[in-house]
Amino acid sequence: GVPVMTAASSGVGLFVVLVVALGSLGTFAWHDSGTKHSGLTVEEDCSNFNGQDTCRGQQVDEPASFDARRWQTPPRGDALWHEPYQDFNRLVGYARVTYDDTKRQAASVHVFTLRPDNSTTLTYYFNDVASKDPIIDVDATSSPSPLHIRVEGSDGAVLELDDVDFVWSAPSVVRGPEWESGQKGSIVELFGWPYDDIAAECAMLGKAGYLGVKVYPPQESVLSDEWPQAGERNPWWFLYQPVSYRLYSRMGTRDQLRDMINTCRRAGVRVYADAVVNHMSGGGNDVLNHRNSAGGSCTTWGPKSSAAGSPYFTAGFAFQNNTWTHQHPSQEYPAVPYGPRDFHCERVLSDWNSGFSLNYGWLVGLSDLNSESAYVRQRIADYFTSLLGIGFSGFRIDAAKHIAPDNLAAIFNLLRQNMGGSLPDDFISYLEVLIGGEKDLLECTDNSYSYGQYFANALATAGLSAEDIAKIKIWESDYPKEFPICGSWVIPSERFAIQNDDHDQQNPGSTSRDMGDKGSILVKDKDVAKHRSFEEQLFRRTDGNWKIRLVLSGYTFMENGAMGFPDGKSDCAQCKGDQCASCTKSMAYSKAHDDTVCGYTVYDANGSWGQGVYTRVHRDKSIIIAMRDWMGLPTDVPNKDLGLPDSCA
Repeated sequence: GVPVMTAASSGVGLFVVLVVALGSLGTFAWHDSGTKHSGLTVEEDCSNFNGQDTCRGQQVDEPASFDARRWQTPPRGDALWHEPYQDFNRLVGYARVTYDDTKRQAASVHVFTLRPDNSTTLTYYFNDVASKDPIIDVDATSSPSPLHIRVEGSDGAVLELDDVDFVWSAPSVVRGPEWESGQKGSIVELFGWPYDDIAAECAMLGKAGYLGVKVYPPQESVLSDEWPQAGERNPWWFLYQPVSYRLYSRMGTRDQLRDMINTCRRAGVRVYADAVVNHMSGGGNDVLNHRNSAGGSCTTWGPKSSAAGSPYFTAGFAFQNNTWTHQHPSQEYPAVPYGPRDFHCERVLSDWNSGFSLNYGWLVGLSDLNSESAYVRQRIADYFTSLLGIGFSGFRIDAAKHIAPDNLAAIFNLLRQNMGGSLPDDFISYLEVLIGGEKDLLECTDNSYSYGQYFANALATAGLSAEDIAKIKIWESDYPKEFPICGSWVIPSERFAIQNDDHDQQNPGSTSRDMGDKGSILVKDKDVAKHRSFEEQLFRRTDGNWKIRLVLSGYTFMENGAMGFPDGKSDCAQCKGDQCASCTKSMAYSKAHDDTVCGYTVYDANGSWGQGVYTRVHRDKSIIIAMRDWMGLPTDVPNKDLGLPDSCA
């Protein structure tokens, strides 16, 4: 009886049960004054602050009065304080990297800080060397990488930033001319794979001839071992509810990420990120207590955590004023840092054929960033710069159609400026723009919300060259059934990226793309021969000159509905606290990397469809040969030269 909103209508890159997106599903409990409540009214009152901050009319920004709602983090010494909270109650900030020129062998690092009391003075420590200047110049010859930064205030506040990496430290990727300097090839999307397993797999990926591998959102996102959602411990779509731009995720730490990228690059494999920058976590998914009246009962739930433990706050379903601000809670993500006025006011996304609604509406209750704001645009561009700094060669942009084309163009131009005046030669980005009934708005007509020629013109107007514009692709959701959806190519086919099945389609009931009988979703069809034929077709067809072709390699779901990654973090046996009885859809651990197997490892020892196992589609020899033929690489090669066991046929 719970309404379902899939990626068909959202385009957000996640499967969302509406109530879950807003923070909770089912009737949970939290402790208040030593009394446990479950499905009952709390002190005979189940009211919350919902509805008090919604937009009024055509309002889009939050008022200046919302500044008073910032600084919600508990201070050191408080019972609710945790080590990752640092001194975020009085000092937040981040480091911006700007490269001197397109050679990118020198850069300046500028530490930006914010504090409620500007009378305090700050000292900056760069690799433990003190400075009163927030800016330091570094170069590839004399400056080590990564750069460690600490900021100390005269009031005793300390801010420890994550290490800063620079592009000159990543190993070079050595590939032949067939890959066109990183502008042509197949990218494998390893859905649910931990970083260490990806690192181990990259030797095979390089030998097979793949251009690269895409990892799922590397930024810090919601995690919780204490509050199951719809029966699952840490459903996979938590990855699409970020809480910061720190590079810590359920797939691994920043160090593990860096090591994986370096390993893959040495194997000739580029690495791409999935970037979530339209929004932050959903209302009610934060470190606070919540309650909501539904169906005649009072649903209550407690704090979530995150991959690195950073604090984060939303207004959704909160019912207590913050102890420190004495105000209603509001959107604040101190580790970014984002404050209440960095978001659009809360508005239901009600019209999918309206650019205004797509851009300003809160997608299934997710805290919608104000991408018209100069600070938000710059902060997103600086996050992109940090991704390239640690060694990524580009990124997918999740929910891109919910960021207006002009805003995206401005962000890409800021990235260009950060990178010394142009995008790197091997850079690519592909934007998730789900197109269906909105095709006229989003692509087929010339209007200010079109990601076709209007977006290309906006990029040029913003300052990008034709060469750089060609590196920014649109993920072609109308492939393989309806392309080109406008009847002809409104922009060159080279600027589209194509794929058979994608991770959004895996979920039961998802209608994110209508492929009809022109494609196959492996975990739904459970037909290897059918799926293989469409993956081969991805590389055999010539009715579009697509330069980037994507292969999904994921995992199978459980018959009981469990869909979490088989990485151990969705295993109910590891649930903690008094809510674990509601964790009924467990996904046990299964190792992702296995160099002894071929593709389509989807059957168990009895020949039945396997549950909770990695599919390893990218290891199928027929698909590899089709890909190599498209790339102009030799196809008559022994298995060992493809990174495959001799048994693979």
